[in-house]
Amino acid sequence: MTGEVRGLRLTVRDLLEVPRFRLRLVAGAAGLDRPVRWAHSTELLDPSSYLRGNEVVLTVGASLSDPGRCVEFARAVSAGNASAIGYGIGDVTAQVPRALAEECERLGLPLLEVPQEVPFPSFTEWLAERLAATREERHDREEMGRLLGLVRDGLALPEALRDRVERAGLSGETLVAMAVPVRVLPEGVDAGVGGLLGFEDGTAVLVVDGEERAVTLAKTWSGPAGVGSPGRLKHLPRSISEACTALESARRSGGVVRAADLATFQVLLERLDPEWLTPFVDQIARPLADHDVAHSGRLVETLRAFLATGGSVGAASRSLDLHPNTLRHRLSRIEAITGRNPLSFEDRIALAVAMRAVPRS
Repeated sequence: MTGEVRGLRLTVRDLLEVPRFRLRLVAGAAGLDRPVRWAHSTELLDPSSYLRGNEVVLTVGASLSDPGRCVEFARAVSAGNASAIGYGIGDVTAQVPRALAEECERLGLPLLEVPQEVPFPSFTEWLAERLAATREERHDREEMGRLLGLVRDGLALPEALRDRVERAGLSGETLVAMAVPVRVLPEGVDAGVGGLLGFEDGTAVLVVDGEERAVTLAKTWSGPAGVGSPGRLKHLPRSISEACTALESARRSGGVVRAADLATFQVLLERLDPEWLTPFVDQIARPLADHDVAHSGRLVETLRAFLATGGSVGAASRSLDLHPNTLRHRLSRIEAITGRNPLSFEDRIALAVAMRAVPRS
């Protein structure tokens, strides 16, 4: 288990909740979200050369005869990129050594107390079973992701999903697609979600009933998310496409972006190749900024205010506390420098693109 699929990943925190192990956290709570790949049993003082990373290192403490050795062991385990130490009580000591707990706390390395009646091989057996189930589940998610991608691209009819939609308990009247990075999905994401879930190229696409349901889930997962528009099954290709496009915008802006948020000037600019905006910066934004620096002017500020008021001389002059004639004079200077007339609709669009292409100072 590599941990590359967040929704299927096991963490130390999850391991603590497995009833059969009855583990108790002794120290290192800061590392509870570390992924767990495997378990390794050892009584070596320095097992780091045998570790591949993300193991729970199990020991009964046979080599930890004094505080110095406890510290050395904890540091070696940490250096081997292990995720936690599981200390089996009852064979050598009745409790976890204090020095080991103190060093694990300092390292942020979870230290788990393992009851004497829990055999170490049971960890590897359980992890092997879970690994097999995880691989099967990941395969199912990838297959669903491919199918959703084919529907989105028009290479498969939405009807191909009808049986799956019905088995998932979805009404089929207000289907909504949402897209999030796979890494933000919580462990056991399928439980209680009620929908179709597929993975494709690091993106999870989930189909649920209702836009608000999708938005609520996305906010719960606290990551960037795109949400498509709702509709019946035949509308799903558009909803999936909208969700994926909205996710691109959400990766830049953060939070949740809905389909309705896509038809905005700012989102359009965000999707343009930065090289396409270079002429607007070179021919408009930079000459105006250079003029302001050379003449202690306020042309950039004036243009931003004029654009913000929708090209209204009266509203812009009031916002800047200027006489309208003074504002018109500045607009004339902007035209002389850039060759674009702020009073012309098409030229005003070019000026607006230039102002959005550079950050505010």
